[in-house]
Amino acid sequence: MSRFLDKSVLITGGGRGLGHQLAVDFAREGANVTVNYSSSAAAADETVKRITETGGQAIACHADIARLDDVTAMVEQVVTTYGGVDILINNAGLSIDKPFLELSEKDWDQAMGVNLKGPFLLSQAVGRLMVAAGQGRIVNISAATAIQARIGNANYAASKAGLNMLTQSMALELGPHVTVNAVGLGFVDSALVRELFTPEQIEQAKDNVPVKRMTTYEETSAFVLMLASDTASFVTGQTIPFDGGGVMR
Repeated sequence: MSRFLDKSVLITGGGRGLGHQLAVDFAREGANVTVNYSSSAAAADETVKRITETGGQAIACHADIARLDDVTAMVEQVVTTYGGVDILINNAGLSIDKPFLELSEKDWDQAMGVNLKGPFLLSQAVGRLMVAAGQGRIVNISAATAIQARIGNANYAASKAGLNMLTQSMALELGPHVTVNAVGLGFVDSALVRELFTPEQIEQAKDNVPVKRMTTYEETSAFVLMLASDTASFVTGQTIPFDGGGVMR
């Protein structure tokens, strides 16, 4: 498959988890991938190595997406390397779960910085390029908790709810040739989920959705790639729940 042949794809948080899967899958379909990271150079380098060993094109790029100078430098590097940015995946996310009354200002600012300010800064920088080029796709990775809050998750839920509205606002202003959508993730079967939640909580979460299971990185990545492809060129401004039907409960 070569849906993204020679397309430049920038993925934040691309060294781990869903970001890693997205990077590998986009590269497999012909894209030139930029793997952004903020803390783990080793993970980003491993993702790049996996891609290049199979004949793909990828670079790793350090940037704290909540810092404008870092964002500007990263976008300049991508433009220098690949000529522009065709697809932006705002995947990086930070969850600091605590009871509402125990959340510190730092906890709030860190979650907002990664989950909302980062996508704003990066989408603005990349959006200018896309509008000038007359084409582009932006996909934001949101969460089901932006619609249905859960205890101990106020900062994360609020940041993702803001991301959903940012998605709509960008779609209105960056059209007609740039589309912007978000994916509202439910539970993803991953090491992180199994670290954050007890087996009982996971079983309850699965029982609460019609499909009675969690999704996977592979399944989620396939959905994101579809949204970034020409197949979804008539879809914009949407936050699409990808939660096994949990939003109905």
